[in-house]
Amino acid sequence: MSQAKKAKRPSGLSKDETWKKLGFLPAFKGGKDGEPKKYRALCTHCRKCQSNTSIDRLIIHRKSCLKFREDLTAEFGIKVEATDAAPAEQSSSGSTIDFTSNILLDKLIDEDDSSARNQESNLVSYLTDLDQLVIPSSDANRLQKDLIKAETEYLVVKSEYFTKMNEISELKRTVTLLEAKKTQLEIAKLRAECE
Repeated sequence: MSQAKKAKRPSGLSKDETWKKLGFLPAFKGGKDGEPKKYRALCTHCRKCQSNTSIDRLIIHRKSCLKFREDLTAEFGIKVEATDAAPAEQSSSGSTIDFTSNILLDKLIDEDDSSARNQESNLVSYLTDLDQLVIPSSDANRLQKDLIKAETEYLVVKSEYFTKMNEISELKRTVTLLEAKKTQLEIAKLRAECE
């Protein structure tokens, strides 16, 4: 069973820098009496603390965060107004978009720059493409359930495999004991013949 490639922190970036690119800030939650502080990731969009700070989990949260989508829509609306005022100036900030989405957006921007479309159609296509890039929370939940179901099936099959291996090893042990008993009987028979 092949596993999906896990997201890894780009080399040279600290955990805090990676979190900032993903749209999270480090936060500490005080532990109970004598326990150490717990490291948490705070979503800059919806202000929820994530206790599971793995990059995969943070990406899943960002893709299902409704406030993140609203912020992106507002950000693109502001960019269109800025380009109407100064058409020669273009800015591209995608610090909160994950790396694969960022690459896809760069390709879309390059395609749009090469074509001769007006700014309004560009905004519509960007928003349409963004809706395709960001997985709705219901899809994310469904995918998470499918993943859990697949992992459960894998573990059941693995358990059955080890059960069979255990049965085989018990049979081999029994065969070895029977061969040892047979050898002892042959030795006893040979001793009896010699006497």
